[in-house]
Amino acid sequence: MYSFFFSRRQKMAAVNILVAALLFHAVQYGDCMCELRHPQQQYCESDFVVLAGILDKDVIYHKEGFPMAIHYIVNIKKVFKAGPEYENATKTMIISSTSGSGVGELEMDVNYVITGTIMDDNLYTSICEWVKPYHNLTKAQKNGLRFKYDSGCQCEFSFCREGQCGQLDSNNTCEWEFGIMFDCYHDDGICFHNGEECVWRETRKFRQCENNIYLGDQKFTNEVIPDPM
Repeated sequence: MYSFFFSRRQKMAAVNILVAALLFHAVQYGDCMCELRHPQQQYCESDFVVLAGILDKDVIYHKEGFPMAIHYIVNIKKVFKAGPEYENATKTMIISSTSGSGVGELEMDVNYVITGTIMDDNLYTSICEWVKPYHNLTKAQKNGLRFKYDSGCQCEFSFCREGQCGQLDSNNTCEWEFGIMFDCYHDDGICFHNGEECVWRETRKFRQCENNIYLGDQKFTNEVIPDPM
């Protein structure tokens, strides 16, 4: 693992990030296997979620001459989620990697959403966290970060295969179909608790995505209710 330090200036923070490897959301990163999680699930399970811009970088080379890490200077522009432990942390972020993952490179002048954990007063993120250019997020994901994801953090997320969804005997779970509706739930789905059970919020974009897919007899009964917003 490699660490970086940053100093805060009022509500803005300058961060020096020493990155060994950082790749984007997928099931497998090089030799690393990561659990596939819904963006809302990553938000809820993280100790902090921030929006950060890349200001500068410095490639760190191994003594044998190959690139080992990239040293980034980033500006934390917004904190979407952070508990009391965030304020007490030393603001040392550690981005973990494995030797087989290679060196991922973040782009200058791009704002990224970054999730992570706090341990021993340090901020940690990894290749298995949600690290994605903010401009590539969908409207539902941006709304989720601002205020809607919190409403479903008491819920659980569960994958289900086509034809096997809607069979859970649980009011505390939003099922995510691993099939033709996968992208609809990933990009536009927001899970929340309506007072009785956990259900998917049906946004306009979600309905459009669903209407663009021929479901036939494979449509499952996992409840989706209209968005009141």
